[in-house]
Amino acid sequence: MPALQILVIDDEPALRQVLATALGKAGYAVASAANAEQASARLVQGDVDIALCDMCMPGGDGLDLMRQIRAAGIDTAFIMMTAFASVDTAIEAIKAGAHDYMIKPLRNEEVLHRIAQAAAVRGLRDENRTLRKAVLGTREERFRFTAPSMQALERLVGKVSPTESTVLVIGESGTGKGVIARAIHEQSMRADGPFIPVNCGAIPESLLESEFFGHTKGAFTSADRARKGLFLQADKGTLFLDEIGELPLHMQTKLLHCIEDKHIRPVGSEQARRVDVRIIAATNRDLAQMVREGRFREDLFFRLSVFQVPVPPLRSRQQDIPGLVRFFLRRARISGHAQKDLSIDHDAEELLLAYPWPGNVRELDNVICRAYILADGDHITTADLPPEITRTAPRAGLRGPANEAQGTLREQLRRIEASIVLRTIEEAAGDRREAAQRLGIGLSSLYRKLEEYERAGVAGEVTALRSAHADESATCH
Repeated sequence: MPALQILVIDDEPALRQVLATALGKAGYAVASAANAEQASARLVQGDVDIALCDMCMPGGDGLDLMRQIRAAGIDTAFIMMTAFASVDTAIEAIKAGAHDYMIKPLRNEEVLHRIAQAAAVRGLRDENRTLRKAVLGTREERFRFTAPSMQALERLVGKVSPTESTVLVIGESGTGKGVIARAIHEQSMRADGPFIPVNCGAIPESLLESEFFGHTKGAFTSADRARKGLFLQADKGTLFLDEIGELPLHMQTKLLHCIEDKHIRPVGSEQARRVDVRIIAATNRDLAQMVREGRFREDLFFRLSVFQVPVPPLRSRQQDIPGLVRFFLRRARISGHAQKDLSIDHDAEELLLAYPWPGNVRELDNVICRAYILADGDHITTADLPPEITRTAPRAGLRGPANEAQGTLREQLRRIEASIVLRTIEEAAGDRREAAQRLGIGLSSLYRKLEEYERAGVAGEVTALRSAHADESATCH
């Protein structure tokens, strides 16, 4: 059903009634005004999409009314009506800013056709405005994941995208939840509609209702003009609610009603507007725990989590790191001013593989962008990486008094990797299959690594040092 508000402005009651009935049957929300004064009072609320306005009315001229509304910054589209056909009046109406011009007597079919045309132009204009504001590269080249956990995630996305189901994307900060949400939108039947992302934690609480549902002119002190809310901007498309766990309880209630009723009411307006919006939400918080603590509505949680998409952290899918590095390097070259075509040397890549990435993919992207700027030659070296990686990565592995910084970089990195693998096996109570899943590698790859550590004598060295650390810790306590 079209989510358009139509205002019929004419001094003839019969005509207003006929048009209101025809438009209402077509699914539009319709209001009417008998003269310019009534129409002005309604139009200044700012929520009328299209006005069917008579050119000549007692007490006011239709063109003067349109100019007045235009001067107030209200973007209602006007279709002018007149019983006195002439080229001059048509030209005058169009020059004054009218979208279209119709001659009485009117036929319902023609009116509906003109309304549909105006709605299409208006929708295209709003969508173009939205796309200019959105993040660039909506349909940019996508990274192809190699980690099994991410390939499984892509299959989930492929299953849920064509449906109208709400989706809850969960994962740590920086894992790429927004990328997943956009991928769902682009693979959906709404791909040609707008994708509106919003960070729920970035909007001041006092402005939340206005941001979500819009407001009319004069709805509050600073409302000098009407404003469409996020739901109307996303009509026929997708609204991505990032950090949904940051919404206060009163807004959770309003959001739930909007999702269930598919209607919104702008602040200051007496009329509800129908919206056709798909909701994708994301969070890095434990919403189920928040429900138990009374900080998140249980009914909203169930409504949002009809289909959950968990995004694994980067540390659990190391296979993706080399490909991500090259993906970010290509993107940096395309968007950068220097246009450097860089590669990354082996030692630097080994450090990136050993680093635990607390900031996940976002942190890796930032590190590669920084290294791209700093690199002097045709490749990135360890000197181009930030201190927290070159300093912290070795600490994640073997740091005993007898082995600290001993051997080549490759040997030290092998000990670091062995420490991570052996620790994971211990945490999985010796279950090799579970350990391989946690590490994001195949079971056969895990066994090959263990054999490699045995041949290199690394496994026993790591185990001995970890035992020494445990004895030292027990002595200290």
